[in-house]
Amino acid sequence: MGKQKSDSLKIAMLGHKTVPAMDSSRGGIEVVVEELAPRLVEMGCEVTCYNRTGCDNGGLTEYKGVKLVPVPTFKRKGLAAMTSSFFATLKATFGHYDVIHFHAEGPCFWMWIPAIFCKKRCVVATIHGVVGISSTSKNSYFCGDGAHTGLGNMELLAV
Repeated sequence: MGKQKSDSLKIAMLGHKTVPAMDSSRGGIEVVVEELAPRLVEMGCEVTCYNRTGCDNGGLTEYKGVKLVPVPTFKRKGLAAMTSSFFATLKATFGHYDVIHFHAEGPCFWMWIPAIFCKKRCVVATIHGVVGISSTSKNSYFCGDGAHTGLGNMELLAV
């Protein structure tokens, strides 16, 4: 396990179902978060993943040094991702994080909340899969190959 100091970078991740996924809820986003979060911990970051309630992660509160926090989820078709992302966004916004990392398009709807209340924090979005996004904001930057080709993962930094 990596070093964790009080001055280490604190990162919140949300938009995934659960980490680690122990059942059929494991998808591409969960694979990315499950691989990325522990690697950031090894590099000395403090990482918290906000997991949906109702998805099986074996009842864990920590996974490979990553803190796992359940958030309320309304288990109705079309509401699970939005409600869990909303509650995770609130917790992350008013938590003490340096970076709030959103995964997937739907959860990114809530990015405006930390953008308003967390002026000194970095808000990052990773859009998984094929994308076609453009931005006119002076304060938004695209990173990665997806910015040029429209394919692959794309990250949007709102600073």
